[in-house]
Amino acid sequence: MLISMLLLTSVGAIAALAVALTVRSKRDFDQANEVVPGVRSPAPASWAGAHSTEAKLHRRLGTAVRSALNNPRLVELGLSDQTRKIESEALAIDERLVAAAGLPVSRREDAVNALAPHVAALEDAVSALVTGTTISQSKDLLERATSEADIKLQALAAARAEVEQLDQGATRNITANPDEEPGTATR
Repeated sequence: MLISMLLLTSVGAIAALAVALTVRSKRDFDQANEVVPGVRSPAPASWAGAHSTEAKLHRRLGTAVRSALNNPRLVELGLSDQTRKIESEALAIDERLVAAAGLPVSRREDAVNALAPHVAALEDAVSALVTGTTISQSKDLLERATSEADIKLQALAAARAEVEQLDQGATRNITANPDEEPGTATR
């Protein structure tokens, strides 16, 4: 009787440990797929380890944001506004990346590749901000690094606005043709 109770208790403890490890593993996996920590990404979970261009770009966005957030000097020097801009741009690029990845195969590659320069520009902005605040010994160097990062972030925001404007124009052109009914497109 005592042996069976010990065995039952052991099996219960092992099952509880397995459940706890599974829950923690799932949470860690979900967090690894976030571009901005704490903000759920629309990217599919499969991108966490995929080798597709869109998955790699998604992970690069997350790495860039985390490198900015993990630099304590940015907070010390009052650059949290620039960090928020970086997060905002990364989320906007990630949303466009997910949308581009959802396009038909014939259009997907060009749409995804068009976002690669935006990811690189965000990485450059983060790099300028992080290296400028890390090695800056004077206020002048810090202001220059911050200005460089701000210029790159403004260029990203302008490019995003331009792409959104083009998307709206394309959407109007598609819906403006009264001869075509939805669902009647042919190849």
